[in-house]
Amino acid sequence: MPCRFRAEKPGVWVVISLLLCIISALGLSVLHNQSLIGRIASDLQRWYAIPMTLYAPKAQSLHALQQDALLLERWQRQGEPQRYGLGLYPGERLWLSVQQAIDTYIPPPPPPPPPPEVKPEAPAPKIVRLDSMSLFDSGKAELKAGSTKMLVNSLVGIKAKPGWLIVVSGHTDNTGKAQLNQRLSLQRAEAVRNWMRDTGDVPESCFAVQGYGASRPVADNDTSEGRALNRRVEISLVPQADACRLPDATPPSSLEGDGVDNNEWRK
Repeated sequence: MPCRFRAEKPGVWVVISLLLCIISALGLSVLHNQSLIGRIASDLQRWYAIPMTLYAPKAQSLHALQQDALLLERWQRQGEPQRYGLGLYPGERLWLSVQQAIDTYIPPPPPPPPPPEVKPEAPAPKIVRLDSMSLFDSGKAELKAGSTKMLVNSLVGIKAKPGWLIVVSGHTDNTGKAQLNQRLSLQRAEAVRNWMRDTGDVPESCFAVQGYGASRPVADNDTSEGRALNRRVEISLVPQADACRLPDATPPSSLEGDGVDNNEWRK
């Protein structure tokens, strides 16, 4: 009898050891699953606590839930790790809760379109008045001797902006007949054009010549001072790219610069 008791004693210890191992494994599985449940529950709690209108924090919380869902989906396909096993792994239930939370996400509205680009207005034409100089004798359309000195600076400015259209317009006061004034203003504009064409080697196609007579006064014709101001020739550089091409000149790359330069001569 004592011998049989001693023979059975090792088997009892084996059973006890197995039970202890099972209990330990179950305990560890419980701890790991509780940790997993607690982490996902914390992510869900943070998700529902953040208003949907706080776009940046909500996006961060969404990213955390998406990572949780990817992990649970991978374990569903490949099997959960052994430390979560022994029938205690709540993966499907956790995945369903996470996916339901993700489905409630409302993305932020698209940003408003940028305001339309406001292009800066072209600078107002710059007019230079040379009241003390005269280009023509009264009633004449031939340039006076020495009057070309004031045209030199204008020619330099024109040559500095190759490719722009050069508009030469003549004006008179209201003295005399309108038809004669219009013809005289045109002839004077042509005289200035011809001088610039011949002196500056500027193609005639670069010019537009106009004669307005007394139709565009800049001062009152009832005074001698006003009439003197109205008798003039205007030269305007119009920013029209490639309107003409000067010899050995490269076309302008843009219309940037000082704006439209106008030189006006009194006579």
